Amino acid sequence: MANKQLENRAISLFCENMAMLLGAGISAEEAAGLLAGDSAEGLQQAAAAIQKHLLVQGGTLAEAVEAGGFYPPYVSRMLAAGERSGRTVQVLNSLAGYYDAQDRLQARLKSAVLYPLVLLLLMAAILAVLLARVMPVFTGVYASLSGSLTASSYRYIAAGYVFGGAALAVTALLAAGLVASVLLGRTPAGRETLARRAVRLPFTAPLAEQNALCDFLRVLQLYIASGMDEDAAMAAAAGLVTHPALQAKAAACLRQMRERQAGLATALYDQKLLEPLYGRMLVAGARSGNLEQVLARLTGQLWADTQDRIDRAVDSIEPALSAFLTVAVGVTLVSAMLPLVGILGSIA
Repeated sequence: MANKQLENRAISLFCENMAMLLGAGISAEEAAGLLAGDSAEGLQQAAAAIQKHLLVQGGTLAEAVEAGGFYPPYVSRMLAAGERSGRTVQVLNSLAGYYDAQDRLQARLKSAVLYPLVLLLLMAAILAVLLARVMPVFTGVYASLSGSLTASSYRYIAAGYVFGGAALAVTALLAAGLVASVLLGRTPAGRETLARRAVRLPFTAPLAEQNALCDFLRVLQLYIASGMDEDAAMAAAAGLVTHPALQAKAAACLRQMRERQAGLATALYDQKLLEPLYGRMLVAGARSGNLEQVLARLTGQLWADTQDRIDRAVDSIEPALSAFLTVAVGVTLVSAMLPLVGILGSIA
């Protein structure tokens, strides 16, 4: 039975500590033993499983990581590439940075979901009280004042019920969607489901594509840094892409590299995976022999831009929901009070 996969933060800590220990000249099994004796419970079990595999069955660190079942397949694949090229420590450091960035992104998205959820639940409660308690009181008052509601007064009250009910339904649906997102986000399979849905939604599709592009470039840069040739690195990175549009572009790049003997940077530029400026920078870096450095810099820039776009999207949620709440409550109350203005005017 497969073990429970570690969270991104734990994977980042493992890679960072293993890189430090291996860089100090400690063997992989000894490093795993040190982590097993001085780590949090989940990471302790994962490190102990790696140490046991290395001591009993031998093999490489990548094989031990894969056999343990605590880590995503991506980790063992990258470690295998690093071990083949003699750059295990560098790959571990890159993996530590990658999973730390993923952990920070998940934390940001979680906070972006929890606050709107609380606000939506508050909105639903206010609208429910208005429709169930406040509006019937106004209706009863009008009936007692005028004997019966006039046709215009009834239209106002009916409009208030319709608008308030529609706002309550929208609020409840949004809250239910956010609750489902929170529950799905607790498991790796649920997060994959959310990622697939984000690709199809109009307001999240651009962010999902750019985030997928950052992941693809980061993987590509890690493979290049591990010593793989450009064709093999592109094939391996393209095989890990799950975003449909990006997957098609990556496949087109790979075909161009194989059929036309094009370089990696040229293929990325021709297939428009990057903006023209970034594409030209990558081509220039490849010609000067600095492909790895330029690719790492572009990945960092795109990731920073993605973070900024996510922050702007999150920051726009609060005023949008506040405006929706104000309009929904305001229109419902005004529709209930307008008949009173007419009744007072007739009395005067």
